[in-house]
Amino acid sequence: MKLLAIETSSDVGSVALLVGENLAQQHIATPREQTERILPIIGELLVTAGVSLKDLDGIAFGRGPGSFTGLRVAAAVAQGLGLAVDVPLLPVSSLAAMAQGRWRTDRQKCSLVCIDARMGEVFWGAYEIREGMAELLGVEHLSAPGAVAWTDAGSWGGVGSGFDAYRDALGSIIAEAGNIQAACQPGAADLLPQALADLRGGRAQSAEDATPVYLRDETAWQK
Repeated sequence: MKLLAIETSSDVGSVALLVGENLAQQHIATPREQTERILPIIGELLVTAGVSLKDLDGIAFGRGPGSFTGLRVAAAVAQGLGLAVDVPLLPVSSLAAMAQGRWRTDRQKCSLVCIDARMGEVFWGAYEIREGMAELLGVEHLSAPGAVAWTDAGSWGGVGSGFDAYRDALGSIIAEAGNIQAACQPGAADLLPQALADLRGGRAQSAEDATPVYLRDETAWQK
């Protein structure tokens, strides 16, 4: 299986390429570089792996929620490449990717992901790892920090910038304060488990149908 993954919903962007069991990933350090660096990085990864765009089985991208500008970058690049070579797209939740990342790094099974949405609000969702993948419990939300309704029985970890930006409102939600990783950001490689499952399950989308999920019509988070 050959999959390309693109994630630019946060300040640090990334691109990953999976070819069989071999995974390569590069990061883009600042939001300003994402637009200019993303295509060259994709080219570098493909050349190094010895594959072309036409060889890909699918293109995954972080569908959000997150930065309005960043979501448009990832979606536009994925749609353009998908149309050019007739490859299906695999939109994956950027919040789920963060929960997937915590599972990958420290085997945190249950994560409350909460990121700063600006304008005094947060994007958030609760995820549990099931069969190796982050599964959403309920729905993804946009709300005021004080409206995040979750009760931690002691086994949950906190993930995302919301826990830093709104410490007073969110700090007590996670029972163990040391189990919060506020600096965590979504990575392209962590889109791949769900993307692979969706591809194998016949849930890939055409380039025309695959769109970002903003959760808000307009956002102050323009990067």
